[in-house]
Order: sequence, then structure tokens, then C-alpha cells
Amino acid sequence: MPHYVALSKSAHRSAGVRPTNLAHALEQAVVPVVAEEVPRVLPTMPLAFVKTPSGEGFELVALQALQPGTNVYLHTDGRWIGGYRPAWYRSHPFRLIPDESGSRRVLCVDEEAEAFEKEAGPDSRSLFGPDGEPTEHTRNLISFLEQLEQGREVTHAAVSLLAEQGLIVPWEISARNAKGETGFDVQGIYHIDEAALKALEPESAAKLLKSGALSLAFSQLLSEHRLQGLVRLYELRSEANRRKAAVDDVDVESLFADDDDDDLTF
Repeated sequence: MPHYVALSKSAHRSAGVRPTNLAHALEQAVVPVVAEEVPRVLPTMPLAFVKTPSGEGFELVALQALQPGTNVYLHTDGRWIGGYRPAWYRSHPFRLIPDESGSRRVLCVDEEAEAFEKEAGPDSRSLFGPDGEPTEHTRNLISFLEQLEQGREVTHAAVSLLAEQGLIVPWEISARNAKGETGFDVQGIYHIDEAALKALEPESAAKLLKSGALSLAFSQLLSEHRLQGLVRLYELRSEANRRKAAVDDVDVESLFADDDDDDLTF
């Protein structure tokens, strides 16, 4: 389980992070994304909405599987194979979390994460320099997380407007299980009601256009054809498992044209 604690000079002066895979996300069927990432996500991943943990409202996500406990955009050894890697993953093992007062967010690190080292090794990036001040990597990380948090706020506002207009509805998808034998209905995901979108009153459409929510709605609809690629990845994973072979036997990365993923940038 993640264990986030506030990053501090006293507790983490010698700490660092080292490059690791994404094995912690092997069972993560959806990943949160922000509106700024959408153009990068569209080439490889279908977008959808899920209920927020509180059940009040929706969150924009990219689908990584059609049933819980699977992530077909990860190799079974934890390597990312899905083209653009969402910011949610690139921020790991750090988060900006509200303090007790709720008035500000503080940089926290998951001390249970494989990437975190209490004592930075030779291949790690130190979080603090010899003078006890944050390193350039840490400063860049804070800037990245602040940008991501701003993106979440903008995205949340846009998604809320779509929900207010009644445009977010259950997405009825039927799929087959891992053995390809029986069908099941995908649960808990939502999409844009295209008919309702087209029927919007001009005033409502103008409001969505000005806020950026209309662009987000069309992007979600356009992304739906990526379900075919997701299903194909699932079939390749299942085939490899049945052969008791590694996914390396299948040229998964050839399914994606672009793997441009600059560190700490959208």
C-alpha cells in the first residue's frame, strides 16, 4: 500500500529516486488524465469517465483494460508499451497533497514505492543537495506537479460542465473474458451522449465551447475507436499467456507510432 509522507530536509536529506518500471500499475485498468494531455493520449488510448471516489461527479480517465485488475499498456514485467505515458505515471512516487488545514498542498513521497530510496544509490537522483536544498530534479518535479494540479482543476471544471448538461452517460460495452469464451458487460465507465451533444441549445454549446468542455467532449467521442487497439492488445496478452510465453514474442510496440515522452513535460 502507498505510504505518502511530506518530503522534508530532515527526514529525506539523503534520499533519492531511481529509475524503475511501472509494475505497481499492472492491475490499474484506468489512469487519470488531464485535458492538456488529451492530444497526446488520443493516438493510443480510449478516453472515458468514471465516478469520483466520493461518487459526486466524474473524472476523466484513459482506459487500459475493459475489466478490473488488468493493464494491457504495460508489459508483464512492468515496462510501458503504450506510446505516450500519462503524467499520472511520470509523477510517481510523488504527489501534491493538501495539508491538515487544506489551505495549501505539500510535496509528498510514497516511501513504500520501489523507486524511492532512503539513502540514494549511485544510480539514483538525489532529492536534496549537499547544502540541504532541493536539487534541480526536485525543483523541476515540484513545477511539474503544480502544472499537473492546475490541469486537474481545469479538467474537473470542464467535466463538471459536461455532467451538468446531462452529457455523461453509462457506456454500454460488451467484451469477452481473458480466455475469449464468454461475454460480459463492462461496468463503471461513462462516455459522452453524442445525440444529446448534437441537440444542445446554442447558449449551452457556447458555454461549453468557451470553457473547453466542448473540445473535451468531442475528443472523448473521437477516442472511442481506440477500443479496437485496446482489445487487440488484450488478445495478444491472452495469447501469450496461453502459450506460456513472454509478451516479448509479440511486437506490441509496433501497434503505436509514437513514443515521444519528454521527462517532466506534457
